[in-house]
Amino acid sequence: MSRAVVVIVEDDPDVASFLETTLNEVCETRVAADGVAARRMLDQLTPDLVVLDIRLPHVSGVELCQMIRSDEHLRRTPILVVTGFPESPDIEIVRDMGVHHILAKPVTARRLMEAIQAILPGASTRLGETDGDHALPSGGS
Repeated sequence: MSRAVVVIVEDDPDVASFLETTLNEVCETRVAADGVAARRMLDQLTPDLVVLDIRLPHVSGVELCQMIRSDEHLRRTPILVVTGFPESPDIEIVRDMGVHHILAKPVTARRLMEAIQAILPGASTRLGETDGDHALPSGGS
């Protein structure tokens, strides 16, 4: 069985590295540092999941979520939002667009993997092997 493909859209290099390292245990990952790079990537790829920060340079996470939901090939793609601003009005906007899960930063590897397991059950067969104490850097976006 092939591994799930996850696109991570995160502008903080430390947070992106944490997400990529953690998810590489169970998924194939691609990382985009901003909304423009993510749009280009998603034009060429239909991932199994998008892990999305809301506050991004150039094209916001909200705009990217709108683009995903309006694209014929991407509209059913699950979206996991990881944000440093869980009380932002943008969260309600993306929730109304049907994001599958929202995690507030900082988040542990265990919480991240539990969310992945809920969204992509087949992708997280090694959940129990993930170090639950490994934590996401507390990047602000």
